[in-house]
Order: sequence, then structure tokens, then C-alpha cells
Amino acid sequence: MQYKHFYFFLQEIIVDFEIFFYHTLYMTKRLKGIEFLKEKIKNVSQKAGVYRMLDETGKVLYVGKAKNLKKRLTNYTLLERLSYRIKQMVSETSDLIVIETAGETEAFLLENNLIKQYHPFYNILLKDDKSYPYIVITNETYPKLIKYRGRRKLKGTYFGPFSSSLAVNQTLTELQKIFGLRVCSDSYFKNRTRPCLLYQIKRCLGPCCQCVRDEVYQQSVQDAKSFMKGENQEIQERLKKEMEEFSLQMEYEKAALVRDKILALNHIQNTESEVVIKNTDLVALYVEGTQAGVQVFFYRRGRAEGNVFQLLADIDEEMPEESLASFLMQFYDNILPPKHILLSCTVPKGLAEALSQKAGFLIHVDEVPSRGAKYKLMENALKNAKHAFEREINEKEINAQTWEELRRLLEIEKLETVEIYDNSHIQGASAVGACVCASVRGFEKKNYRRFNIDGTMAKTNDDFGMMKEVMYRRLTRGLKENNLPSAMLIDGGKGQLSSVLTMMNELGIENIGVLAVAKGEERNKGKETLFLGTRPNEEIHLDLKSDLIHLIQRLRDEAHRFAIGSHRKRRAQNMFHESILDIEGVGQKRKKDLLAYFGSAKAIASASLEQIMKVEGISEKIAKKIYTFYHD
Repeated sequence: MQYKHFYFFLQEIIVDFEIFFYHTLYMTKRLKGIEFLKEKIKNVSQKAGVYRMLDETGKVLYVGKAKNLKKRLTNYTLLERLSYRIKQMVSETSDLIVIETAGETEAFLLENNLIKQYHPFYNILLKDDKSYPYIVITNETYPKLIKYRGRRKLKGTYFGPFSSSLAVNQTLTELQKIFGLRVCSDSYFKNRTRPCLLYQIKRCLGPCCQCVRDEVYQQSVQDAKSFMKGENQEIQERLKKEMEEFSLQMEYEKAALVRDKILALNHIQNTESEVVIKNTDLVALYVEGTQAGVQVFFYRRGRAEGNVFQLLADIDEEMPEESLASFLMQFYDNILPPKHILLSCTVPKGLAEALSQKAGFLIHVDEVPSRGAKYKLMENALKNAKHAFEREINEKEINAQTWEELRRLLEIEKLETVEIYDNSHIQGASAVGACVCASVRGFEKKNYRRFNIDGTMAKTNDDFGMMKEVMYRRLTRGLKENNLPSAMLIDGGKGQLSSVLTMMNELGIENIGVLAVAKGEERNKGKETLFLGTRPNEEIHLDLKSDLIHLIQRLRDEAHRFAIGSHRKRRAQNMFHESILDIEGVGQKRKKDLLAYFGSAKAIASASLEQIMKVEGISEKIAKKIYTFYHD
């Protein structure tokens, strides 16, 4: 390890001397841009290494690595394959510094170090310098529970990272309720002469004023660590027994406190599914041309702790895994990597060793197996990567030519904005209508609208009636405010189109282009049938590879995404107003057993199928009914 660090240090001295030598003696003689690169590449080897592109002032423009330096640098001379950003970089390049390395591991490490040192303008990955929060239990006489960001300089036990700061704050609050660990600063802790408010409301055991025995506090610390590692079943069983003992002894106040701990424990337990991996990151790479999307899912203590997405631009189409490797080296610069990283693509050579050297412990980087539970998780991660990639691309500017094609299809004179409509419900429950808005600039999120359907105007299980109600509410308000769209795109077929046209006729509205998009055979994307408002009985089929059908799909998919999200939000709001007794097969006794185990109806609704089946007297059949009631 020390030898490798000295190797990098020596290389830095050499290249710094090269910069000085070139820029003091040969500044006026050098070529610039692509002519310079073509000339310079002639003397570059095909070994692995790192390269730096510099402008005429000696400023580093870009740092990159390659397992074949000559091949990688040659790509920069093929202008027709470069994006505008990379063409601009090449045009500014006046010098090139190449460092050959012993292998790809050294190249990964050196590239990462140079990017941190020079902060090149054209290295755009992770420039926001975002760090992800951890939950830390410190190493002290009386350990505290805190949220922590940044490099792991603080001594303690780390849990995470988490993708959501809000989720960390909520989890910390619940952990306080359960385990009573202190959260105050050391200076505040040392200067207390009496317990603070957190002790009074039962969220801290009060170690500052010796309100708790040392061994009891240390046991709570160990319980908190065990819980954060996923060993929560034993804690829950012990709390349940404590609550029953206090009840038998008629110490109802203490029993209530333990019950509240059970409630808090259930609230922060993962309810999603069977996760079969621990302390692992799943990394899914979705590639489309010279752009790619990377979705990283954090799995800790047997459950998913969140995910992050990163868009990669100007990647090498032939070797996208190289761009992924460079991203991961920077991504794990401020985040401690887990012991296992699973990739959806071929594992770049040297990546595992480079990450291990940085972290100081062995890290396994593997390609996900072709079947089994891990494969299913990766399939889901790839779907998420694809959807996130499409959303990122969708938010960018819409091609003006394709927008003009849409205007001609709609047979209108001017197309400023198009509104896209979709409905969502489950057997009439929590029904919503959704409207998204788009222009040639992209999606106009400030103009998104949600319509709650309560059954007063239309039945909530009548798709045609729901669409008619949404149109009435939108168009009457638009007439009043003189704010009508140029066109409307409807997710549906002839029935939905008829509802829209009927409402427009009743309100006397003309000159709005209307297009209905019916799903293709077996709901296949790309085989949609279109119906135009001016020719409602005539089917229109577009070229499956045309930019226009892709634009229409993007618009329709965004409306569908927003409708589903709106429905789920309303469903969640209504969920806890429904009684568990409404479920067939769940009577008073089973309700009592469920409440005794989980503590509340809300905790039951948040429980996974496996957790529900652990309740005595609840069979798999009944558990499925309860789970389906709250989740379908």
C-alpha cells in the first residue's frame, strides 16, 4: 500500500515537471485541438493508464482512464461520434499528459486522485458533491445516536447510507422512542444538572444525570445496534413479553410505554418484501447510445435503504462498463462501500482491488447471477434505471421537428401546450384523474393537476364517466380563466375520446386538437392505436420507429406515472380510515391478536406478508387477505 502511494507521488512530480517544461519552452510551437491530438496519439502506447487534457494556459480540462490508451484517445479524433460538449473540450486542448500504469487497478486509483486534485471542468460526474446521511452510534462511555454526513472520521458504528434525509430523521425519532439513547452534544451532556425534556417525554433514559444504571443503558445501546443490523425479532418478542408481564401485574402505565415501543418498532421495520441480501449495493446500468443511467440500490440489514440515480453522458458505446467503473470510484469517495457490490454488466478488471485499497478492506464486485432472488432484484433495479433514465431525458427539450409533426397530426394551426390525461383507481377506490402538461421546452410540472373523483358526478369505477367529469372540471375552469390548451392527449380508446368530445360539444369548445392513444395488442408499447378528434372512427397507426410515436409514448407514460402516483397518495391517505374488520375472515379475536402483536391498525397496514403470518392464529390465506387489503 505504501509503495503504491509513493508510486503515485513520484508520477505527480514527473508530470508537474512536464507541465512546466512544455509551457515555458514550447508554448508557441504546439498545435491545438484535433490536429494536436492526432499528432500526439502517434506516440501513445496501447497499455492501461490515465490521461489529462490541458488548455493553452496549462489548466486541466479533463482526466480519464483507459485500459488501452491509444484506442481511447483515438476516439476523440472521430468528431462525428462526439457530443457538442466533448467537441468543445477537444477544440480547447493544447496539451496531453499520459501516464502508463501497471494495470487497471492503479489506473482507477490514479484517475480518482487526479480528479479530486484538479477538479477538471469537463469531468461532470457528481459535481454537486452530494453526500448521503448515515445513522451513527458513537463510541463513548454513554454513546449517542446521531445523523452524520461526510467522511467517516467520527468513531462509532455506522448504519447506511440512506438516500433520504427525511427518512433518517424519522428513523432517529422512532429509535429514541424505543431505546432511549441520548442525541445531545457532548458539551450539553456534560453540563446537565437535571434531566432535559426528552427524559420527561420518555425519549431518553437520562444518562447525563444518572437516571439509569450503566448496565441498562449499555444494554439499550446493544439492542439498538442489533436492531439496526436487522436482528429485531428477538427484541420484539422480548418487548411483547414485558408488556404482558406489566399487564398481569396491573402496571398499566409501564405496559403502555412498552406498547408504544412496539408501535415504534413496527413503524420503522421494512414492510416491503423478502430481501435476500445484506450489506450489498445493487448497481444497474441502462445504456442508450452515448448516454446511460446508473441506479444504485442500498441494501443494509436485510432491507432496502433507498436508491440514487445518476445520468452519465458521453460514454464509450463499446465499453460502457468503463464509464460505470469511473463513476463508482468517485461515488464511493465519500461513501464507505459495502463488502459486496453486484453489477448488472460485466465487471471491469481492477475495480474490486481499487475499491478495496481505497476502503481498507476487501470488497467483492461481481456480476449478478443469471437466476434466483438476486437476479429478480437486479431485474427490478434495471427497470428502475430505465424509467429514471427516460424521465431525465423526457425533462430535456423536446425536438422542435417532432413537435411540428405532432402539430400536423393534430390538424391544428398552432401547438403551444398539450395536456395529457389519465385516470387511476382500484375497483373504484381512491379514484383520481391526472393531467400533465408539456410544451416544446419539455414537461411543465407547474401545470400538473390532480382531480379527486368522489362519485358525485360520475361513478368511480366508470372510466368513461370519470374522464367526462375531469374534462368538465378542467374545461369550465379554463373557459372562466381563458386558459385552454392547444391540444389534449387522452390515454384510452374510442370510449374515452367520445366522453371528451361530448363534453367539448356541450360547452361549445372548438379548435382544440384531441388525440386518444389506445394500448397496443397485449398492451405492447409501440403498437398503440390512435384516434383523432376530427376522425374518431378512423384508426391511425404510426411507424413504430418514428420519433413522433416515441414522443406520444413519452407524453402518455408521464401522464400514467403521475396518475398512478396520485392514486397511491390518495390511497395512503384513505387507508387508515378503513377498518380491519371490513376484511373477510377477520373477526374480533383475530383483530385483537393482530393489535396485540403490532400495536395499532397503522402498523398492521405497514406490515409485510411474512410479518403478518407470524401472528398466532393467522394462516397464510388470512395473511394474504390482510396484506392485499392494504396494498393492492
